[in-house]
Order: sequence, then C-alpha cells, then structure tokens
Amino acid sequence: MFSPDFRGHGATTGDNQDDMSLDRMVDDLVGLFDTLFPDNRRDVVVVGHSMGGAIAAHAVSSKRIQNVRGLILIDIVEGSAMDSLSAIPMFINARPKTFDSVENAIYWHIESDSIQNHESARLSVPSLLVPVKDGKQMTWRTQLLPTEKFWKEWYLGLSKTFVSAPTAKLLILAGTDRLDKELLIAQMQGKFQLELLPAAGHTIQEDLPDRVGDLVVSFWKRNQPLNIPVTRL
Repeated sequence: MFSPDFRGHGATTGDNQDDMSLDRMVDDLVGLFDTLFPDNRRDVVVVGHSMGGAIAAHAVSSKRIQNVRGLILIDIVEGSAMDSLSAIPMFINARPKTFDSVENAIYWHIESDSIQNHESARLSVPSLLVPVKDGKQMTWRTQLLPTEKFWKEWYLGLSKTFVSAPTAKLLILAGTDRLDKELLIAQMQGKFQLELLPAAGHTIQEDLPDRVGDLVVSFWKRNQPLNIPVTRL
C-alpha cells in the first residue's frame, strides 16, 4: 500500500507545484505507477478521497494503469461537488490563516468537525501545514484559492467517468443525499458497490478508519482473480 503526497501537497517539492490541472494530476498518478511498478505485474486497487477520487477515476478510465482490479472513491460525487463550488471560497476565507502551533491546528480541525477522530487528526494534520517565513507560526501547505480555475474540470463528468471505468467499483459515502441522478441509476443497475457510513463526516477514512479499512480489504479480496487449478484427466 502507498499513499503519495501529490504536487502542492505534503512534503512533495519540484517545479510547477501550482499546476493542479486534471491532466497534470492524472499524469502524476500514472507516472507514480510506472515508476513503482515498472514490470506491471502487480494487481492494484486505486483509492481516492474527494478531489483525489476524481484523479483516481480518470486515471483508471484512461487505462494507462495496468492490472487494475478495483476503483474506490470516498465521499466524492459530481453533483454535490459541482453544487458546492460557489461556497468553497467562503469556507476557505473563514478558516484561520495561521496557527500558533501544530497542536492548535489539530484542535481547530476537531472543534470545527473537519475531522472527528482525534487520533487521525494527530496523524494527518501536521502534513497540511508548513512554517510561515518567520518560523513562529504555521500556515496551510496547499493554498486552495489559486486552484479555483481547476475546480470545475476536476468534477465535471466525474459520475460518468466513474461508472464507465473498466473495473470493479466501490463508492463510500457519508449519506445517500450525496448521490446524483446518474449514480442513483447506475447503483440500481448494480454497476458499482455502494457503502454508506452516516456516522462520519467528509473525511470518512479519518473519522472511521477501521470501518473504511475493512471495506477496502473486503472489496480487494472479493475482486482478486480466480486461480482455478487445471486437472489433467
């Protein structure tokens, strides 16, 4: 299992860190697989949360990643994502711009219900931050507002891309209200597995890591290729 920091995130450095266009991010993901698994012999399940789910879906649908046994999206649906775009700048501007310490940032994520699980917050929040220039406070590693020009392309057409992906599919959501029309129809037709975890917030994998882990492992095992022994008569 590997969970990379994409460009503009975590500890990743390099040129064009602000280029978070869909094509660029998909190229990054495909490049990771080509580098880590050059022989293309490993079966893989690709998992993506939120915007990462859009990247995962497009990468798998492009068929540029070999031996994909499954695609899992966590709390990302085209309809609700597109509907929420106009409110995102308000949310970003309402967040604290800086924190006095990493501990303060963890506390804010818990108090604002961004993450419900204290242990998860202690593990994930530090990678969201970098020191400000004077080194006395922490600020956000990824500046979201400059990426606004990419938001629509991340999500537009996502439902169709997900449903048509040539592999087994699992969608994990916090509630059915997030399903759009295309996904509702596809789910009734049995085109993907749907799992609901209503006790979680948007960061489902952090709020309920054990439950999500069980779902991922179960999905992976169920979609392993059959090894049927051949008996000579």
